[in-house]
Amino acid sequence: MSIKRFKRLLKVHELQENQAAVGLATRLTELGRQEEQYQQLENYLQLYLDAPVPNDIHQMKQMAFIRRNLRGAMEQQAVRVNTAQAHADQARAVWLMRHRDSQSLMKLIERQRAADTIIDNRRQQFEQDAWATRRAFDRLHAEQTADSSLES
Repeated sequence: MSIKRFKRLLKVHELQENQAAVGLATRLTELGRQEEQYQQLENYLQLYLDAPVPNDIHQMKQMAFIRRNLRGAMEQQAVRVNTAQAHADQARAVWLMRHRDSQSLMKLIERQRAADTIIDNRRQQFEQDAWATRRAFDRLHAEQTADSSLES
């Protein structure tokens, strides 16, 4: 396959790699957002846990209710964080695969260039050898012609 075809294929793979990188960035942003929300819930819960115990039974029940709700929200948010992490891992795997494909194609192009360079160098050497042989032959032929004209 020619280098031009490999380069066209490489452009397609690089485009796919870039799209995968954008997808990964989106997933990582979402993961960060979900983790930040979890951290906020954790901070709120800690505030309620560190709050002084109220003297009123209704306020105690209200604080217990809030703590229970915060724990439930944290459990739900932990599920969201895990889901976002799984999506980020999946996007990273896709990007890595695309990146490896692009790298492989670049290496293949470089190997093809090296092979083409070797072939070109051999062709040039052959042409130079043929030219040198032709020159030597012409010189020898000229000397023989000059010697035969002197003898006559």
